Amino acid sequence: MARDWTESEDRIAVEAYFDMLSSELKGEKFNKSAIRRTVLPNLNSRSHGSLEKKNQNISAVLIKLGYPFIDGYKPLPNIQALLAETVEQFLKSQPDLIKLMGDYVNCEAEAPLVENILSIFDDQPPSVDNRGYCSVGEAKPRYNFTGTNFLELEARNRHIGLSGEKLALEFERQRLIRADRDHLARQIEHVSVEKGDGLGFDIHSYHTDGTDLFIEVKSTRLRKENPFFITTNEVRFSVENRDNYSLYRIYHLSKSPKLFALPGEVTTHCSLSPTEYQASFG
Repeated sequence: MARDWTESEDRIAVEAYFDMLSSELKGEKFNKSAIRRTVLPNLNSRSHGSLEKKNQNISAVLIKLGYPFIDGYKPLPNIQALLAETVEQFLKSQPDLIKLMGDYVNCEAEAPLVENILSIFDDQPPSVDNRGYCSVGEAKPRYNFTGTNFLELEARNRHIGLSGEKLALEFERQRLIRADRDHLARQIEHVSVEKGDGLGFDIHSYHTDGTDLFIEVKSTRLRKENPFFITTNEVRFSVENRDNYSLYRIYHLSKSPKLFALPGEVTTHCSLSPTEYQASFG
């Protein structure tokens, strides 16, 4: 039977994890395997696989906190309460790391030039088991002593949002041109810029048969499984226009951007987590 991790073991794993995360946020290279080999002798005869799962558990804690997590460690649920507490206590002692997270999600990131824009398409969106969640409104994650949801801050970063929308615009133009629909490509509208940001979608494009295609773009510098934030108006629009709607999720925006599509109403692809309530009298 697997032995529970002790508090000291969790602390060792957490410290090593955040060293790696700090390097990643700074754009510094590091070797995960070499770091594992350094950490393992300090644990109670744990295997490489066990430490890998622990790192994935830490990622799962961070995603619940609303914090960025290491790109190579996909969140793994079933988190021990002790691990969540260890992560929280460690973060409380690391103001420089908290500042680094804030700087990272607030930067004016741009997408790099992509020679073949159609090559960014990813035909495998996150599966039901690992897609995380979509949030509506302002999230107040559990354990978050700072009160700051860094994933939401990044989602509200207009520079990142606009850069992703421009990438999606060019993707749509080239998609239609590739299908010999140049006349439709010329009619694409960047609605969020030209008409305003409250219509429930960002881009008015077209299917190859000439019918409307309304696209909402959600962009992140972070990884594929990151949750995104969507308003009740955007959800409603996706339901009312399910046959002509798609959400484009762009990830790794400032590295090597990729895009996957969620066609139809958003609720068929994501678990929506309401995060605020309106209180009224009467």
